Amino acid sequence: MTQRFSWTSDRIRETLEVSSTGKSARVYSGISTDTRTLNRGELFVALRGERFDGTEFVAAAVEAGAAGAIVERRPGSVPAELELFVVDDALWALGQLAAARRKALDPTVVAITGTSGKTTTRALLTALLGGAAYGSPGNYNNLVGVPLSILAAPERAKIWILELASNQPGEIERLGRIAEPDYAVITSASEGHLEGLGNLQGVLDEKLSLLSTVRPGGRALVADEPTELVLQARDRYPDVLTVGLGRDADERPDAWSATAEGVAWTWSGIDFELPGFGAHMVRNALLAIVAARLLGVDPQLATQRLSIAEIPPMRGEVRRLGDLTLLVDCYNANVLAGTMLELGAQSNLLHERVADGLVDAGIELIAAVGEFATAFRRSTHSRRGDLILEDELEDAYRELVTRLRGDEVVLLKASRGMKFERAIPLFERDFGGRERANVSGTEG
Repeated sequence: MTQRFSWTSDRIRETLEVSSTGKSARVYSGISTDTRTLNRGELFVALRGERFDGTEFVAAAVEAGAAGAIVERRPGSVPAELELFVVDDALWALGQLAAARRKALDPTVVAITGTSGKTTTRALLTALLGGAAYGSPGNYNNLVGVPLSILAAPERAKIWILELASNQPGEIERLGRIAEPDYAVITSASEGHLEGLGNLQGVLDEKLSLLSTVRPGGRALVADEPTELVLQARDRYPDVLTVGLGRDADERPDAWSATAEGVAWTWSGIDFELPGFGAHMVRNALLAIVAARLLGVDPQLATQRLSIAEIPPMRGEVRRLGDLTLLVDCYNANVLAGTMLELGAQSNLLHERVADGLVDAGIELIAAVGEFATAFRRSTHSRRGDLILEDELEDAYRELVTRLRGDEVVLLKASRGMKFERAIPLFERDFGGRERANVSGTEG
């Protein structure tokens, strides 16, 4: 029988290459960074942020039952029996602990990143793999969340599906070094998080850095758009597998369709469907299916599991409110349209570009909020009769609702920070809310 993994004082000292105070043979029940959820017997990692210093919460951790703490400086007053591990960087220490557990348990790891689509792809792939897989919870995809995901993974899970995100150069590679993926999946690369990454090339460099962390003998899958993603991926990882809707993709549907009712496609002679909307949903699902096949899931079984898969809420959701169809896509990417955040110096240009694209698409009525309202005022004067331009969501909704008959299709689209889900109960109130058209899951 395989011995269970445990966090002993010796293992922690060896992993972090530090000494400690207190007892030397302690066994910790787990690792926590939050005194509000810390369980008795756990090791507290005192992280430091821009507005807080975790060392100041060591006393609260002790009160909650912590048996030890990783700190960047010694707290003023702690019980003598509390074991302390003093490090230069607590966030680095958290990553080292996660990397040590990943190596010790040695599961098959799939790491998924992308400007958009990573959460949906992660959720679908987890569903396709069934009980053998563990998917990282919620939005645990950054330098804190990924290590916590690894530390929380059940020992029985043979495959881990980890979501990786970034808003600063170097974060994806750093996370990749912790996760050591056997499979890397890049769902997209577009102008997102430009405040930290600068421009599209900065985004490409960041996402593609994941490929350098794939274990020997592993595989890499990337979306077939944009072209720069494919070309640069092949430069870095010659046998990369491209997946998408274009004719040059290595894996693509034989046929596909996308309507407000959902998406459907045929691949390898098998029919698939999902209740989400948009071509991007087909691409994300196909990435998950191809990855699942590489991991041993038969496509026939995949279509069965996909039929009951849970799509994360507010990502390509379809909701029925009486005869009104509400398309909810309130996560970063780009109609009730609201500001796209974290675009840095290119924000004005990119908002104008998307605004022009919405006009060219022939949408009957556009309600724009925040930076989109400003962009429309600058660039689409000839369409004033078809536009609702307001600074606040609630003001835009009040005018929008008077223009709807109740049998339209309405898309909610904005960055997560705009909290556009605030409009959903308003639509439900005014258009006879019914149960959601698909089952929501946990959070890409």
